[in-house]
Amino acid sequence: MAEVSVSGLKKAYGSTDVIHGVDFDVADGEFVALVGPSGCGKSTLLRMIAGLEDISQGTISIGGRRVNDVAPKERDIAMVFQNYALYPHMTVAKNMGFSLYLHGGTKKEIERRVDEAAAMLGLTDYLDRLPGQLSGGQRQRVAMGRAIVRQPSVFLFDEPLSNLDAALRVQMRADIRALHDRLGTTSIFVTHDQVEAMTMSDRIIVLKAGRLEQAGSPLDLYDRPQNAFVAGFIGSPAMNLLPATVAEGRVVLADTVSVPAQTTLSGSVTWGIRPEHLDWAPGAGEGVLSGKVAGLERTGSSDLVITECAGQRITALFQERHPIARGSAIHLRPRPGHSHFFDAESGARVQ
Repeated sequence: MAEVSVSGLKKAYGSTDVIHGVDFDVADGEFVALVGPSGCGKSTLLRMIAGLEDISQGTISIGGRRVNDVAPKERDIAMVFQNYALYPHMTVAKNMGFSLYLHGGTKKEIERRVDEAAAMLGLTDYLDRLPGQLSGGQRQRVAMGRAIVRQPSVFLFDEPLSNLDAALRVQMRADIRALHDRLGTTSIFVTHDQVEAMTMSDRIIVLKAGRLEQAGSPLDLYDRPQNAFVAGFIGSPAMNLLPATVAEGRVVLADTVSVPAQTTLSGSVTWGIRPEHLDWAPGAGEGVLSGKVAGLERTGSSDLVITECAGQRITALFQERHPIARGSAIHLRPRPGHSHFFDAESGARVQ
């Protein structure tokens, strides 16, 4: 078994606390993503699991064994870094097999495992090349192959796709997930890109300033965020989060514009509505938000529209094409049953 358990984990650099009592478990064979903005502590947390950072307080267990004081090489983990960390003077084959060589593997065993990993990753034709002769995507595959050759209990990925271009990131997302499904190895994947987390993981753990904000399946976090931070972080484009008041089943913006909502709340709230849940309306009327187009991004498959309405900037996402131009009037109709409400002060979900 290769479950990972983190209990009461804290990390401080001198008098500065960066991880504040984090608790979570990763089941055997599960793919979990750690997400959050830059500086939230996700890479520090991953390095603590790997044994590359000391633990100030708390416990880390891998496969039921407490590893707080266990050396990194003895934790039965393999890490894939953002910058590949390949030896430039070694061939692809030697890079992939080097850690196994250090652990006393025989030449025959190393060659067998390297050949198997190369076949999985489409690297068979590149085994005699040096890293400098490869593309960024190929170098990342070599780094993954080096981890696979070790046959660890846990894979740790530290933002491995951030140096790749957009198209290659999409391809590598699919490749890493397919590899996980094939190997079934427990995996923890750190990323600041919530699209990567949504598309790759079984479960997402959202961090903010060294604290765990919410953990759950991608759709759980998307459909029912526990607070305004998670609501604004999970989803692309981000959820609209607007100061409002609610009364008698209506949401009122800036004391002037109101739309119906399925709520029994009353008082000041933060109203959340996702861009794709705002429909284009042909004109002003009951239940419609009217404003002006401040920005327009057309990708061919969808239109992202930034509007100014009731003194707020509101983003809408349309899959259909509508007669919209920058500076023109626009009318939006929120879909019933798709509103989210958060406490105006704490940001906690209230409905």
